Amino acid sequence: MRKFIIFLFAISLPNLVLAAEYVVDKSQSKIEFSGTHAGNAFKGDFEIWDAVIRFDDKDLATSKIEVTIDTNSAKTGNAMYDGTLPTADWFDVKTHPKATFTSESITKNTDAGYIAKGTLTIRGKTSPVEFSFTLSDFAAQPVKTSFSLTLNRLAYDIGKMSDAKAEWVSENIAMNISLSASVK
Repeated sequence: MRKFIIFLFAISLPNLVLAAEYVVDKSQSKIEFSGTHAGNAFKGDFEIWDAVIRFDDKDLATSKIEVTIDTNSAKTGNAMYDGTLPTADWFDVKTHPKATFTSESITKNTDAGYIAKGTLTIRGKTSPVEFSFTLSDFAAQPVKTSFSLTLNRLAYDIGKMSDAKAEWVSENIAMNISLSASVK
């Protein structure tokens, strides 16, 4: 019986191998957001966030992306916006200090890129999110990517009490992400 258990463990070992872990260079990476307020464009970024990235382009089933964002770190450079974003109506940082993205699958795209599908949680609301991305040459470290996605702020109750019809702040907020990471 003992030999059988050892045999089962040995044949399952290849399935336990995880994709390579990447360390993000935050000085070369950004999570930015943009939209409009009263018809005027605004742009900001999250100053505090963390990402755990495991990626193997030959075994995408073991690849995973997990991002945690400190919602209180959203900064636009506009004192009014920066004072409003942490409040209960917007990011509600006292109750929901973190936003998270967790991938559920990463697959190859037809354009030699990839598609990540997962869930995004903001203000306690979780929704499915999907985005496409491409990567720079794996042989040249660091590996870089830039991609965008659009989020409906009202789906996460962001600003819903004061601007439920998106008359002042755009309903759709663009997220622009650029990452530079190296194998750990």
